Amino acid sequence: MAIETNLFEKIDFANATKVVRPTLGNEAPIALFRLVRLILLEDMFGVSSTAQAYLSGRHLGYSLGLKDLSQFVELCEQLKIGVVKTGENDKGQLHIDVYECVTCSGMEPVGRTLCSFEGGLIAGVAEGIFKNKVNVREVTCIGGLGHESCGFDVIQQR
Repeated sequence: MAIETNLFEKIDFANATKVVRPTLGNEAPIALFRLVRLILLEDMFGVSSTAQAYLSGRHLGYSLGLKDLSQFVELCEQLKIGVVKTGENDKGQLHIDVYECVTCSGMEPVGRTLCSFEGGLIAGVAEGIFKNKVNVREVTCIGGLGHESCGFDVIQQR
């Protein structure tokens, strides 16, 4: 007797972002996202929740198939992830700042960076665009360290 392992369809980006809530609308409070992302996942998975958030963001970012950074900036605005500015750091590497970051903007500093999902998302998008592996490192964080933006350095691997 064969056991069916794929009983359910995989949920894709288009389906997950399709929202019909006639009374409550298509947005939920940021606090709900933060409760899941920063408290529940960390309580359940401990320090590994940071790596899981990064890998989840990376997988999602790559699967979007974006062709350039302007599409990423537009997507972040549309999904209200934050106000994204792209540029270069002092080493000539791609640097991305996220202002009004959905994960941490407005929080009191906690002494560590918090935005591993956003870092992973940037990594996945960058790998899709540049067709090369990258490392993304969060170097500033609004709610984690008290900076004005969550800043990410994107380093292409050779």
